[in-house]
Amino acid sequence: MMRLARLAPLLAVLLLPKSGAGDEPLRSFRLSPGDYRWVPFTVKQVPTEVDCRFQVVDGDPTVHVELLPMSEFRLFNRGREYNTLAVSPDAASGAFRRIIEDRGQYAVVVINAGRAKPATVTLNLATDLNPSADAVAQELPPRRRLLVICVSFVVFFILVGFSGLRLLRALPRSRV
Repeated sequence: MMRLARLAPLLAVLLLPKSGAGDEPLRSFRLSPGDYRWVPFTVKQVPTEVDCRFQVVDGDPTVHVELLPMSEFRLFNRGREYNTLAVSPDAASGAFRRIIEDRGQYAVVVINAGRAKPATVTLNLATDLNPSADAVAQELPPRRRLLVICVSFVVFFILVGFSGLRLLRALPRSRV
C-alpha cells in the first residue's frame, strides 16, 4: 500500500494531457549494469499518444527505453522472451512516440546494458489523449501489413500470368 502511495503523484502526472515542449523531466535515477527501472501507467481513453524521451546524464551511451503492455512486462521481468510496442536504440539519449489503440496497463522500461558502467538517466514521459489525425494514421498493424503484402503479390502474379497467356495466344504460330 505504501508503494502505491508513492506512485500516485507520478501516475497523476502521466495521465494528464501533454502540455507541450516545456515538459520537465519526471524522473532521474541511477542504473547499475544490467539494471532497469519501469514506470507503469494506464490507458483509459484511446487513441492515446505516448511520448518518451531519455538522456544519460552521467555514464556510457548504453541505455534504451521500451514500451510494453503489462502482460509483456511480466514476461520481461521473469527473463522470458517478450514483444515490445516501441523501443529506442542504445544511446546517450533517445526517444519514441507511439499511438496506443488498446485500453489497459502499460510500462515504460529504462534498461542499462549488462556490459555497461553505471548510468544516471533522466526520463521524460508524456501522454496525449487527443493526438493529431496525422499521428494516428501513420502505419498499419503488423498483421494487416502482411495481409496487404500477400494480397499485392497474388494480384501481381495473376496479372503477369494473364498477360503472358494473352501474349502467347497472340504470337503467330510458325510452320516448319
